[in-house]
Amino acid sequence: MTLHRDIYWLGRQWAVTGHGIQAVNKKLNMRFDVEASRIWDEGADAPMRELAWFDAEDFAEALRVARGLSQETPAKFQPLAGGEK
Repeated sequence: MTLHRDIYWLGRQWAVTGHGIQAVNKKLNMRFDVEASRIWDEGADAPMRELAWFDAEDFAEALRVARGLSQETPAKFQPLAGGEK
């Protein structure tokens, strides 16, 4: 699966997209993506904290950017027509 077509920020491991926060590595097959509706949840990174590949600093920056965008321009996180990702 590829990243959502709307990419607002791209880090080393994470991207902020119209879907929310997505892992850049396609091999993860969206298992660790955080949907836009969950970016304010405490512990959004909980499933990944103990995994050796997880870059906590990059994720924290993605979370900061996503939360800022959700407050400034909430329409950026609206689902696309037809259930497209």
